[in-house]
Amino acid sequence: MKIFYCDGSTRGKNQRGADNIGGFGVVQFYDEDENHIEWTAQEESECTTNNREELKALIAALERASALNEKCVIYCDSAYAVNSFNVWIHSWASNNWKNSKKQTVENLDLILELWEYAKQEWPNYSVEKTEGHIGIIGNELADCLARDAWAKFNIILMENGISCAV
Repeated sequence: MKIFYCDGSTRGKNQRGADNIGGFGVVQFYDEDENHIEWTAQEESECTTNNREELKALIAALERASALNEKCVIYCDSAYAVNSFNVWIHSWASNNWKNSKKQTVENLDLILELWEYAKQEWPNYSVEKTEGHIGIIGNELADCLARDAWAKFNIILMENGISCAV
């Protein structure tokens, strides 16, 4: 089984249209001992929100997981992203992408990308909520990637004997 952690982040006001810089990170563990990872990061999305970056991170993790021929678990610390994927998206789809207030779902462009993975009948992946910022190594590494915190990322790798590939 492959384990993924994903996280998104913004610097600035967390509202769409504000002068925000955002990014996301995905960490994939390659072995059960969790001592070898592969990672992806995207930085410098402008005029974004934290929720958008969390959705982008989840989409990137789903893209990677769906390409594998084994069971994958994707951990995300964003309740919004996890609930969008696991709880709300099927209702939104059946209601022509309207929420419970009859308004168009926020971040619809990204929600439609998520839908491509959520509508799979027998996926090899599941998405689960994890707590953020409590020392879970995969979550901490994904957070470092999302925030462009390379020094901390490398310290976590060294302290835990983790090797990595881009």
